[in-house]
Amino acid sequence: MAEIIGARLSIAAVCLALAVVHAAAAPADWRLAPDGFGPFRIGMPFAQVRKLAPGLIATPPALRASSNCDQLPLPGHPGVALMFVDGLLGRIDLFDLGPRTTRGVKPGDRVEQAMQAYPGLSAAPRAYEENERSLTQRSGANAIRFETKNGRIENVYAGRWAQVQYIEGCL
Repeated sequence: MAEIIGARLSIAAVCLALAVVHAAAAPADWRLAPDGFGPFRIGMPFAQVRKLAPGLIATPPALRASSNCDQLPLPGHPGVALMFVDGLLGRIDLFDLGPRTTRGVKPGDRVEQAMQAYPGLSAAPRAYEENERSLTQRSGANAIRFETKNGRIENVYAGRWAQVQYIEGCL
């Protein structure tokens, strides 16, 4: 009987510990900034990112559009993708409702919200959609870029300046 009670207490302790860890790393609290998203920092090696996201699996280089670049959905985080260039995290994308930036902007928000949250955004025509805009703000070696569609934010990209400028994933 004492063994059963001890086993139940051990299981309860493990469950409680997992709940505390999960609550501490709640994805709902993660925000996108030019230097990262939650615990993921721009410039982190793939192996380090994979420790934080165990389900992350690299695309074999032969199957990539660009052999040194890989863009992957972040497991457990719908609407978030990670881009690795030469094995380092170079860009993080938000392309669905849910996650937002550190200043509260998310896909689906009105363009005016992004303009107010990020004064000084530079505007340029969006590739392939001449009536839409690409709004960018540089932050040192990094940047954040918003793509507009019908008066709303469609996608948000943050990371290294060069990768934030890519318009077709790794191309």
